[in-house]
Amino acid sequence: MVSKTRIYAMVWLHLVRTSRFTLSLVNWGVIEFLWLSIYILGVLAFAPPSEYQLIIPMVFWAVAAFGLMSTPVWTIGNWMKYYVNTGVFEEHELYNVSHSLFLALRALPSIVLTLASLTVAWIFLRELTGINPMRVEDPLLLVFGLFFILVLATLYSLIIAFLSLYTEAPGPLLDFMNLLLFIIGGIAAPVERLPDPLKTIAVLTPYSHPAEIIRYASVGYRPYLGLAQEIIATIGYTLLLASLVIMVSRKAVKKAKKEGVKGIGRT
Repeated sequence: MVSKTRIYAMVWLHLVRTSRFTLSLVNWGVIEFLWLSIYILGVLAFAPPSEYQLIIPMVFWAVAAFGLMSTPVWTIGNWMKYYVNTGVFEEHELYNVSHSLFLALRALPSIVLTLASLTVAWIFLRELTGINPMRVEDPLLLVFGLFFILVLATLYSLIIAFLSLYTEAPGPLLDFMNLLLFIIGGIAAPVERLPDPLKTIAVLTPYSHPAEIIRYASVGYRPYLGLAQEIIATIGYTLLLASLVIMVSRKAVKKAKKEGVKGIGRT
């Protein structure tokens, strides 16, 4: 059982570190929006203006979902090499600190980055269309969807991080799915509007389910499987990924204790 004092110390550490890189995170968020503006402009170009009241909020919250799902891959998955190379891994082993919890809390910068990206997206969409993108019909359900997007991304990133520790390969080399999942995984567009072969793929991926909940919470767009089923699928995938994190982390740490840790990505 992790003590509250340790949890507070970890949160404080990551918050202080985040505050030191706030401008960098804001810059990262703006750059992320600029990349996503290609997607946004593509949607606006092909969508009839009569549907903007429905589409603009969905696009806006899709930007939020992408920020929350993509950032942990770098702040957690890619950070394992620094965690090892700076000797923090061994120090935490000596003091019996949970590696998973410590790394998971590095998802906090995702919130700052996403807020920066959303601010620019709100201004862009508002000025371009005259429609308020921040439409919300069920705030609690929206928070539920966004929260689980971040949780799923954090668990996925922990899997990447511990695979990186186990294989001694840089984290990003193990990840190639983020942008692909955004496009075909039911985040950029509702599952219902995807081509038939992609619908199956989207339903089988974890992010599509909270994304469907987010669309329902913002504009009332009916979830592909129904609201109750999407909530069950979201929680189910969360439990599945959590189980995988436990399994992979145990194998990675066991190997590290037996063979020692090496600089990840070094020859």
